[in-house]
Amino acid sequence: MQERLKQPLIINRVREFGLLKTGQIFLYVCVFVISSIGNCEAAILNETNFENGQMDPWKIFIMTNGTVGGVEMPKMVPIEPVKKGEKSNSLQFKVGQIRYEQENPSQQGGGLVLQIPTETGTLHLSANVAVTYSSPKDRRNLAGGLFEWIVDDQVVANHDVGPINNGGISRHHLKGESIVKAGLHTIRLRITRPFISQPGQQAPFQYVDDLNVRFSPPR
Repeated sequence: MQERLKQPLIINRVREFGLLKTGQIFLYVCVFVISSIGNCEAAILNETNFENGQMDPWKIFIMTNGTVGGVEMPKMVPIEPVKKGEKSNSLQFKVGQIRYEQENPSQQGGGLVLQIPTETGTLHLSANVAVTYSSPKDRRNLAGGLFEWIVDDQVVANHDVGPINNGGISRHHLKGESIVKAGLHTIRLRITRPFISQPGQQAPFQYVDDLNVRFSPPR
């Protein structure tokens, strides 16, 4: 049985009707003040590791036919996202489709989103991600999950776990970079699967920890 944090987790959810279509998505905006950025090789804009039970400034978004695991998900649980024997509080998802609909993209789910202003330069993104699977009857699941870093509607890095064995765990350090112009930018860590995922159904769990957003000016 997985341990739940005693400190309540307050989550703001965003229903996404098609990725980044004007007038159809409402995002929670977090504003950061960046000063003297030109003197920094890589200034840290955000570090989130969930050890304090909070996920701000990141918010949850959910795709049109997607789920992140039901009303109680995501939730914070202690796992070993980097290596065996080193437990850390991580954000747990159970992504997939709500229902099978031929006209919608097969990859469905959701993830984390924030908006952040920068000068012209490069965004450096990283996170520790993991997938686990447990089933009383199936030997493996065909899709552990697809993790993607997305900046302003452009995928800049991805990792597809693929099949995962019963009782197994897959770990990965997901890194990406994006050259951006001065202005406000939308950053997403999107997690999707091409299969239905419902509460009570045996499906893989996805985990996110150690989110890091840095910025470096042009050289």
